[in-house]
Amino acid sequence: METNIFSFQIGKFQMTAISDGCFHVTKDFFFSNTPDSIISHIPDEFNAPLNFLYINTDDKKILVDAGFGEGHKPISGQLLLHLKSKGISPEEIDLVVITHGHMDHIGGVSFEGKPTFKNADHVIRKEEWDYWSERSQSEEFKRLETLKNHLTLIKSNKEIAPGIGLIHTPGHTPGHLSLSIVSEGETLLVASDILNDPAALQHLPSHINVENIPREGLLTRKRFLQDAVDKGALVFACHYPFPGLGHVRSEKGTWKWSPVTL
Repeated sequence: METNIFSFQIGKFQMTAISDGCFHVTKDFFFSNTPDSIISHIPDEFNAPLNFLYINTDDKKILVDAGFGEGHKPISGQLLLHLKSKGISPEEIDLVVITHGHMDHIGGVSFEGKPTFKNADHVIRKEEWDYWSERSQSEEFKRLETLKNHLTLIKSNKEIAPGIGLIHTPGHTPGHLSLSIVSEGETLLVASDILNDPAALQHLPSHINVENIPREGLLTRKRFLQDAVDKGALVFACHYPFPGLGHVRSEKGTWKWSPVTL
């Protein structure tokens, strides 16, 4: 059974969930402000999944984030390898959506100072760019800066292709983006790092330690989950077990995750 690539359809759009591998974390880092009772089954250190999304609309080939990149192999940095196994070269990508500037999402946008997806436009929220620009000595900004001639900054929610919209979902970072993908009556909502682990749905104030504005992140999570329920949407979450796809439901005052069956 394939455990690195999972293809599916949202209406007329061809979608592929792709694993970049994983990254080693501590429980304290990944589950900040989380009751021990709901994460007692999770070891003190573990490998968190890294799932990213490729979208083929026929007119445009879109990649949502780029993983850790070449420098983090073999535990991560597997995205390009898995794209190539599907016959997709970096040169074919038309657009890269940068949901936010953490290295597990942007490490793969460039290699040795040159853009990995050299024919692609890259889109990022202006608030996100400004946040990392103020941290100009950070590895994150240095990586983003390699894209300066390939980068579009957006200041409002934007449709990047018919049926595919970028939505500002701040909290994890100031310019964090999610996606709403709608085609032929089907909806996929891309959470990126709004959600950290299915167990944390029992306690929405739970967040990854690097969350920039936890109070705003909590409000964003509540809105996102309610929107997913109201629309009957499939949800894609970067750090949920591969392929990171499932549905959420509200049950007895808490949220539950129903993963897709591989």
